[in-house]
Amino acid sequence: MIRYILHRLLLAVPTLLIISLVTFALGRIREADPVHIDFETDSTAYRAKATNLGLDQPEFYLTLTAQAFPDSVYRIFPLEYRKQMVHFTRQNGNWAATQRLWNAMIGAWELARHTTSGPPLDAFSHIRHTRDLQLLPNAIDRAQSPLEALPDDSVRTALRAALAGIRAAYEGLEQYPQRWKLWVPALHWHGLQNQYHQWLSGFLSGDPGNSLVTGNPMLVELRPRLLITLSLNGMAILLAYLIGVPLGVFMARHDQRPADRWTRAALLFLYAMPIMWLGGVLTLLLARHDTGLHLIDGLNAEPWLMSNKTFGRWFVDNLEKFVLPVLTLTLHTLAIIALQMRGGILEVVQQDFIRTARAKGLNERLVFWRHAFRNGLFPIITVFASFFPSIFSGSLVVEYLFDFPGMGIKMESAFANHDYPVLFAMVMFVSALTIIGSLIADMLYAWVDPRVRFAQ
Repeated sequence: MIRYILHRLLLAVPTLLIISLVTFALGRIREADPVHIDFETDSTAYRAKATNLGLDQPEFYLTLTAQAFPDSVYRIFPLEYRKQMVHFTRQNGNWAATQRLWNAMIGAWELARHTTSGPPLDAFSHIRHTRDLQLLPNAIDRAQSPLEALPDDSVRTALRAALAGIRAAYEGLEQYPQRWKLWVPALHWHGLQNQYHQWLSGFLSGDPGNSLVTGNPMLVELRPRLLITLSLNGMAILLAYLIGVPLGVFMARHDQRPADRWTRAALLFLYAMPIMWLGGVLTLLLARHDTGLHLIDGLNAEPWLMSNKTFGRWFVDNLEKFVLPVLTLTLHTLAIIALQMRGGILEVVQQDFIRTARAKGLNERLVFWRHAFRNGLFPIITVFASFFPSIFSGSLVVEYLFDFPGMGIKMESAFANHDYPVLFAMVMFVSALTIIGSLIADMLYAWVDPRVRFAQ
């Protein structure tokens, strides 16, 4: 068994690496600047936060690009400037001339921003945001006429000189195109100082970074929500197995009898109903004083982080608030478990080895519990492998319905707020738990049926 476990863990390593690569790549496909600070207003704060986020490093160990681009493109800030320079270079291929043109454009814009306003400033803003090099001469020409209305001769002269500098840089770029460099591949090696390496090292060392929204470390951000989700989903799945397995056995032993048919119909109904509808019905039945039994006083639990209590004390004080969400999850989950258990046992009792055991004269109870029951556990072990990640990752619908700030709600808010470090940290976390759940299921297979051989 130890050899098998080690083999599975070794296979899990490349799987998690592939998942990490895909997750990291998805996190870098974004239009918005993750720094969320105006570079022109406070360039120092922008650079400080960009450095803190690791954006001053290359994204990966190596970069495959065209020879037209240097190996230090990642050092250009802000990201808007970097994208514009890359876009210009893709039209001409001459990086050095593109850099001179962009510096002239930004210098002119900064001068106009601090010395003028109205139509002249709009004209320079239009030049700065021009993305097609072929349209740049027309933009420069149109910027000349608003300057005539400026009352300050020195400002007018300085802005005209800035426009002349942009035109000269543009003509130099057009005079020496190097488009052939766009077709020559170039491979740049960056070493271990890159964003992916730092990101992955953070996961392995237990420090997966900080939230973009709150700035808190990931562990501080997720720990309280993980404890709530563990309590909520752990209790629900434990109760579902404790009820579902015996119920499935009962149904299998009374196959096609009225008790089995009615129970199966009820379970199919629970399984088919949306979990939000089920939670709403339980709320009306158990929590409302006008339409229900009013057995539960209130729905929303006290916010743990604002209560100044330990988690254990908070859990005890709010135990009543767990009843409805746990009951909702339990009813939905036990329907799956009970039906799978029933189907597994009914399939096993049709096998030849069960008929052989009966033909040998073994007691029916012994045949059922020693042979049929253990082999019938295979379907619910498979189900457990899919349930295991949800114990940690949470149920978004139930947490939202009953206002429990667990992992499901956190993932939804991270997606809505573009908090990609938190979102993809949770994706990696759930991926690892899925692999662990599959490994635990395989070990349970061998425990249930010794005929399962790990080496095979």
